[in-house]
Amino acid sequence: MIIDGHIHAGYWSAERFLGRGVPLPALEDCLAECDIDGGVLTSTDLRRNDLVLEFIEGERKKRYWFFPWVNPGVAEDLDFVEERKARVDGIKLHPSCDRIKVTDERVVPFLEFAGRQHVPVVIHCGRWQEMSSYRLALEVAGKYPDINFILSHMGGDTPELETATTDAIKERALANVYLGIEGVREYWAVQRAIDELGADRVIFGSDFPLGHPRMYLGLVDALTLSAEDRQKVLGSNILRLLGEVE
Repeated sequence: MIIDGHIHAGYWSAERFLGRGVPLPALEDCLAECDIDGGVLTSTDLRRNDLVLEFIEGERKKRYWFFPWVNPGVAEDLDFVEERKARVDGIKLHPSCDRIKVTDERVVPFLEFAGRQHVPVVIHCGRWQEMSSYRLALEVAGKYPDINFILSHMGGDTPELETATTDAIKERALANVYLGIEGVREYWAVQRAIDELGADRVIFGSDFPLGHPRMYLGLVDALTLSAEDRQKVLGSNILRLLGEVE
């Protein structure tokens, strides 16, 4: 199976993305065109988690998992996931957009929720090091070894940050940290992460509709992988974190 591990469902409000988005039914058309079997869905910066869940619960052709984008500064977001805990497959934190570091005490209730529910946590890691550094994400991962964390953009969306993240994970022996390839352009940085950490730690994702699955399928094609390791990256790793496979 091929699973897109990072899809934003809906439209963006951030000016830099120029209102980018697609109607939700078009999401299924895109996955079908790319021979992708399903995906992990989160909201855009509008955080319309209710609409994402409504889409998932409809009559769909593909399999989807729900990762609500939560803002730790909004009390209602904790209520939202608690009230729908049976439907929540993971949670998404975006320090850059929400202006709250993952080390902030307001994040703790959401991490405790993930721990109780045994669901993974996706953390956006970007170039804004004061707010969304991979170092902050790894600090949290070290404090919560029983939670699996997926660092978006391989920890930072630049080759320097991507490789530094790989090195830090290896140095700290953090077995609960995984790297999403969405937004990454340097295939060789992905190859390096696999060589250093193993194919078990890398997860295919597209950031659709900001990116396209074909772009990242092409990135995986550029890697030197055995058939088994290719399947890990394209689907088995995320399915294992979701409890779908052993």
